[in-house]
Amino acid sequence: MAGSRQTIERLPPVRLAPRDELAALARVAPLLRAARDLSRWTAAGSSEQRAGRGQQRAGHELSPALAAGAAAALDLAPREVAAAWRVATAIAATAGSDGHPGVASVLADGGTEDVLAAWDRALATMLESEDLDGIATALYTVGAPVGMDGLFEAYASAAALPEKSKAPGRSASAGDHSAVLSQALETLADLGVVELGMAESDGSLTVTLSPLGIWGVHRRLRAQGWHVPVIGASTGARGLLAALASCDAEDGEAEIATWLAKRPPAAAAAELIEAAATGSPGQRGAAFAVLDRIGLPAVEEVKEALDRPLLRAHAAVWLLEHGLDVRLDPADRTWLLVDLGAGLLEEAQPQDVVGELLPDLPAHEQAEIVAGLWQVSHPGVTGLLTALSDHHPDPGVARAARKASFKARSPAAR
Repeated sequence: MAGSRQTIERLPPVRLAPRDELAALARVAPLLRAARDLSRWTAAGSSEQRAGRGQQRAGHELSPALAAGAAAALDLAPREVAAAWRVATAIAATAGSDGHPGVASVLADGGTEDVLAAWDRALATMLESEDLDGIATALYTVGAPVGMDGLFEAYASAAALPEKSKAPGRSASAGDHSAVLSQALETLADLGVVELGMAESDGSLTVTLSPLGIWGVHRRLRAQGWHVPVIGASTGARGLLAALASCDAEDGEAEIATWLAKRPPAAAAAELIEAAATGSPGQRGAAFAVLDRIGLPAVEEVKEALDRPLLRAHAAVWLLEHGLDVRLDPADRTWLLVDLGAGLLEEAQPQDVVGELLPDLPAHEQAEIVAGLWQVSHPGVTGLLTALSDHHPDPGVARAARKASFKARSPAAR
């Protein structure tokens, strides 16, 4: 649940809502509205409330008496008062305000960017002060509604949780975990980070990040250096190919359709060819798959790719499939086999690649193909041969791959 680089292999692509819609959601988040009301209440004029503003400038918590008065006056629970105070203080400090009226001003009169900046500061404050970062990151990583039972189990197994939720001399109980998780979700819901729903299968309760929560966690992960793909944000062909690497089939088709709709077919084809020429093996394969969507209007651009060593085999196969008479040498076929295999290894486990890469031929014919792959001048050939030697189910093919891999590593081959 900690959201470390070691536990997350790939983050799912997300679609970010328009910023004006996000700002509208932030304005009505219960916790921000509570912070606004609390800031107005502490500025209302009583000596005790003015003392509270002095506490804010000093960075202190509200006194018990002042917190109790605010709870009674504003119809808030003590936990809500404490959270609202932290949020109002953080926003006022960020805005350089001399007191809590800053948050009220932001929500009432601030523009889209002002409101989002205030909400983002509130999110950072709550995630840090109540150790909620793990839950938010886990929900982002899943990228789909999570059943409460599954979320409870993940939260209860987090290494840091027992130390924070148990008293000395006793183990944390399931009730402890349930109470901590419920309060954590309540805080995130008050800030508009999560939404509750029901599973269609059994009607059980689920939780997922809201559009505002997706935006906020995406922003934090990006600031930490994560690659966080966004659907619909790709500009050039390179951005499109990078996004497709993280999309499922449905989102990928939508991304391709949106991208193609914004440019003439010939211009789109030219962009894709340039991106393929400098991209990874997987991106080359994806580029020619997108060129399939363009079809015949891309023919002239693909013909020009025949003169590029990295693209020749892909271009020749593409043109043959579209009815043109193009020469495809055996060397082109073996190079393409290695390039396709290297591309698959970017996205899939080696055992899965081995199962679908080689032609449907008898084992001895597969072994003959594999035995000659060491001669292919491709940077991914050694990795592919290693995958074949380690995972091919036929001993003869695996043995041929080991021998070819040894040859590919030899100084003569290099």
